[in-house]
Amino acid sequence: MKTVARIFAAVMILAGATVGHAALALTWNDLVPPSARIEDPLDAMNDEEREEVEWFIYLRDYLPAEVTPETLEFHQELNEALPRLRAQGIDVDAIIAERRARASALNFDLDGQRVTLSGYLLPLDLSGRKITQFLLVPYVGACIHVPPPPPNQIVQAMVDPPITYDINTLFKPVSVTGRLTAQRATADLFLVDGSAIIDIGYIMKVETVGEYEQQ
Repeated sequence: MKTVARIFAAVMILAGATVGHAALALTWNDLVPPSARIEDPLDAMNDEEREEVEWFIYLRDYLPAEVTPETLEFHQELNEALPRLRAQGIDVDAIIAERRARASALNFDLDGQRVTLSGYLLPLDLSGRKITQFLLVPYVGACIHVPPPPPNQIVQAMVDPPITYDINTLFKPVSVTGRLTAQRATADLFLVDGSAIIDIGYIMKVETVGEYEQQ
């Protein structure tokens, strides 16, 4: 009987510890590993230089390779910008490589952790007014407009049982608690004018979706 009592007591203690274990409160910066939290080279530039470099990077990433009457002006602008930036001592290729490396870096210290993260909800699938998957993103409108946030700033949330969808939720921050997995993947996000493949860096098995809590 003493052995049974001890086992029962141990089970109750462990169960209590599991239930009472608080989720780790995260900010979006926590999803970036410390090794990748380096100063953005654009921070040292003046506003004019920064705007020109960001516009160049945007064109380089999203301008179709085919030159058409509609894109001719943008292709000319892209071709003229590169030598001008190099003459200013701005190595755009190095900046792009550094940004991509930082954007793809995941914080594997968070893998398997039970966490709470606040952001904005974008449904990936809708069955009536029920959601079983959504993207959690750091700011309103993210992924709807090009370019999307980097992969380590996008979480694909898996919900079981489904939650009820409210269009107003798209424009209000929510706080989500669940088990986080650091895992690169892609998701197909349906938009009003088509769909887009989104690169994601984390997957969360959701426990609760609630009102926004500032971290």
